[in-house]
Amino acid sequence: MQQKLLTPEEIAAQAGTAIPYLLLPHRASVFANRAARLRGLAEGHSMAGYLQFSAQIADVQQRILNDAKPLPLPDAAAMALCAEHGFAPLNFRNHLRDARWRSGLRRLLRDLADQTSGVPHEVVTALEREGDAFYEEQANWLLAGRRAGLQVASAPLIGAALQAYFTQRVIELGETSFPRTATATLCPCCGSRPTASVVRIGAKEAGYRFLHCSLCNAQWHMVRIKCSNCESTRGISYQHIDDGASVPKHAIAAEVCEECGTYLKICYMDRDPNLDPVADDLASLPLDLLMGEAGKTCSGVSFLLVHGILDAV
Repeated sequence: MQQKLLTPEEIAAQAGTAIPYLLLPHRASVFANRAARLRGLAEGHSMAGYLQFSAQIADVQQRILNDAKPLPLPDAAAMALCAEHGFAPLNFRNHLRDARWRSGLRRLLRDLADQTSGVPHEVVTALEREGDAFYEEQANWLLAGRRAGLQVASAPLIGAALQAYFTQRVIELGETSFPRTATATLCPCCGSRPTASVVRIGAKEAGYRFLHCSLCNAQWHMVRIKCSNCESTRGISYQHIDDGASVPKHAIAAEVCEECGTYLKICYMDRDPNLDPVADDLASLPLDLLMGEAGKTCSGVSFLLVHGILDAV
């Protein structure tokens, strides 16, 4: 049975009801579900090789998360200060990463080296030969969105290890550690930009739009028909590519803002309940190309779309 999506008028009418603000990832399934989705999307896809490789990455991310021992708790005073001033407690710009994120990266590389061949194998083994200082430098540049000096071929692997680490962090700290922050367009947990947004089904969040964090996989509520970059409600439109179905579902669209000239993909779970914002964002790359031709810039971040090995796989 399909879940009915709420119209903007219905959302406004229910403004007084309790809408979940923050949804944290499920430890047992966050990356496993992504891997399964990537493999399903790979069938018959022009990017099948890269989608399959991304599924292998997600498999190892799930194993890292399953086996990870608890991380030390952040400084309680610093957490309280963030809550008082509306800052993300795990903001990637000033969070002191535990060295175990690099252990996760090395495991990722070891596992992938045994599973890959060709260009992916060369990229994995080359990165495996690097040292901790290189890993930290590349992580800092990747998180800051810096391209000068970034080794783009290995960036998705660095990003995958960071995702596993920050995802573990938010899960262990729990929802009560992350109150609303001052900037609605950034993740209230780690301060990162979203990869995409998703209109959810089921339970209290049915019909509501949540932004999906590119780093820690948390999702936070933002009202629909509102730019997730500049927060304008004017000049919002939705663009999609024909999905070829006899009755088009258009489960993925680009939410375009004419005010700031950006777009972010929006995923509709009532049209495809199995979608994953990160996987479906990657698989819908032609939509990004269409938006680029229209002069629009993506406001989101995807570590899987850092160009490097993408064109070679």
